Amino acid sequence: MKPLRKVAALAVLLVGIFAFSKAEMSSEKLSLNLDNINVIETLSKQQFECRPTSDFMFYVETDLVKKIRGANNVNAKVYILDKVSGRKALLADENVQIKKFEGAIELKDHSASTNFKSSLIKNGDLIIGNAEVAPYTFNELIQYESIYNSYLNSTNKLLRLKRSI
Repeated sequence: MKPLRKVAALAVLLVGIFAFSKAEMSSEKLSLNLDNINVIETLSKQQFECRPTSDFMFYVETDLVKKIRGANNVNAKVYILDKVSGRKALLADENVQIKKFEGAIELKDHSASTNFKSSLIKNGDLIIGNAEVAPYTFNELIQYESIYNSYLNSTNKLLRLKRSI
């Protein structure tokens, strides 16, 4: 009787392992097709409606590129996420310089093309160059409240800052 229980327990364990391993291996995310989505219109609706849309979510990921005296250079990437399918697409990818204190010297180190014009964000951060070709510019998207709030949250978490929204 005991060998029969061992065989049954082993069979249940093996079926459980193999049943979940196939689903985990096939859960590869595909990129989202931006041709069918009007990003600016979706952002405008989120800006002026009292309830955000449940179809798409916008978020910003930041990575530290370079620490310099008086400032940090950060790479900011803006993504759109389809909540239903889980697919995401890159909207903008640019480098931003965040000053550590007011009055710090701005070092405009452009790794991008020479015709790029740097611009200021409303909190004083400086957009210094695009890192990768993307369908939108960071300056164009940061004007919307959902992306600006996500940018501030991401940089606060990355650099351990306490900037308010």
